[in-house]
Order: sequence, then structure tokens, then C-alpha cells
Amino acid sequence: MKTNLPYEKLGLFYLGRELPIGDEPSTELPLLYKSKSLTTHGVIIGVTGSGKTGLGIGLIEEAIMDDVPSIIIDPKGNMANLLLTFPNLKPSDFKPWIDPAEASRKNMSVDQLADKTAATWSEGLKSWGQGKKRIETLRQKSKVTVYTPGSSSGVSVSIMAGFAAPADDVITDPDSLNALVGSTATSLLSLVNIDGDPLTSREHILISSILLHHWRNIEDLSLETLIGAIVNPPFEKVEVFSLSSFFPQADRMKLAMLLNNVIASPSFGSWLKGQPLDIQRILYGEDGRPNTAIFSISHLSETERMFFVTLLLNATID
Repeated sequence: MKTNLPYEKLGLFYLGRELPIGDEPSTELPLLYKSKSLTTHGVIIGVTGSGKTGLGIGLIEEAIMDDVPSIIIDPKGNMANLLLTFPNLKPSDFKPWIDPAEASRKNMSVDQLADKTAATWSEGLKSWGQGKKRIETLRQKSKVTVYTPGSSSGVSVSIMAGFAAPADDVITDPDSLNALVGSTATSLLSLVNIDGDPLTSREHILISSILLHHWRNIEDLSLETLIGAIVNPPFEKVEVFSLSSFFPQADRMKLAMLLNNVIASPSFGSWLKGQPLDIQRILYGEDGRPNTAIFSISHLSETERMFFVTLLLNATID
């Protein structure tokens, strides 16, 4: 669906209007941001309640309007608000999302607050030169999905692909390969609360060596085969030291048991089910339409967050 707004052009993100400084008169000009400026890192800084999340959502919505897919890591659980788009702006659209306690605090019924919310949104959008047609376009442009790794409350994600051999260009680039191996080993050890320093931790060095051995031979790993390889590694030496001197089998068995206990836990089963962590399929639908993927991790512990985010970033880089 087309819109006739003057700023609706590819490569331009509409972020509102330019505000006057001091006593200068308002120009009412739209504030446009060139999307090509977002080719590296950026940060939004502000005090609590200043609108950081709102600006972030605005940028993502503009990316959707420009047919740009997005991967969103959501540690607080509020980015699912991207799904709350109601082209008709009817009170009945807002009613299911009205908090009865909030309505009570305002001495209003749920229906009354829904009416007020719908009116506020309608008037607010109109004051900024936007309307129902643009909301409808936004909904049609992209499929927004909330993934919940480690939980079935949203769309489950299987992490098994996180240990597959990386692409050839990564295998042949020592720096990229070593960075991928190191981050994977660190995230895996975080699940068993081991602070694996890449230089001093024998656990980190052993797992890294196992990953390197298999990945250089273009061999995929599962968590089960990785745990088995910790007990019986596919090599007998770690550089100049024999394996038995560097990491005796009894100690390797303890590490394997720790990791086995994690994946044997019933709660870990949800990590192994669901959509594969295939970035191309996550970013684009079968029809080629760009997707907006929200990975909600507010329900995870700190170690679980580190584990999943590392696997997600590795898959993205790969």
C-alpha cells in the first residue's frame, strides 16, 4: 500500500519534526535520518523515561517501512510492543491491553480508558502528520515474531545449529575462526559457572581445541558429541603437553558431567526444540519479504543470556 507522505522515500527514516532552539520559530520540517548512516555501531543515551525505547522502536518501524529486516535482542521484554499496531484505532483494539489496575488508579473503567487511549493515539498521530494508512502499511511490510529461547511462551528456538561448522570464509580466516571458537567456549562454560579465561583456563583451552579440530575438518558438533569429546578428545596432545598431563581424564569427566547435568535438566529441553537458529530464514520469509525478529530474553538468567546471545551473534556473523 502506497502513502503520499513527502518523506516516504527509501533511505530516509522519519523521526518526527525538527524542534526550534530557544526563541527561534518552528519550521515544522520533518526530521529525516539517512539509513545509510546506520552501517556501523550506534548508541541511544538518555535518562530513565527520556524516550530511548520509543526512539529505538521508531527506528525499527522506519526500517520496516524501508523493507529492512531487523534482529532485536530484548532484555527487558518491552520490544514486543512493535506488534501493537492497530490501523483502525478502535477502542476495542486497545481494550485487551488495558491494565485494570491502571484504570482504577485513574478512576476510570477499562472501557473508558480504552476510549481515551484510542483517542490519544488518533490525535497524536494526526498531530505528527500520520494516520491509519501508514499503520496499515507498516503491518503489511513485515512479519514481526517474538522468539523466546529457553521457553515455549513465544516461538521456541533450537540452539543446536550454534555448534555447526562455520562457513568456509570463516574457516579460512584465522582471526574470525579463533574469535568464534573463543566466544562459543566462553558461553558454554558460563552455563556451568566456569569463568573460562582463554589463556589460563584448561577447560576453555580444551573445549576450544575440540571445536577447532572438528570445525577445521568441516564437521558439525552437537552438545552430546561435544560432551563425549571432552571425555575422549580426538587428539592426544595439547601443544607440547600430553592430554593426560594437561587435563587428566578424571577431571575431564567432572567437566563433562557438569555440562551433561545442564542438558539433562528437563528445563533445558526447550532450548533444543523450535525453529533452528538460521539467520537467513529468520530475517527473510519464503516469499522474500523481510522479517522483524524479536528475541525476548528477559526470562533468562544472566548466564543463560550470555550463552544465547553469544550463539545468536556467532550465527549472525557466520
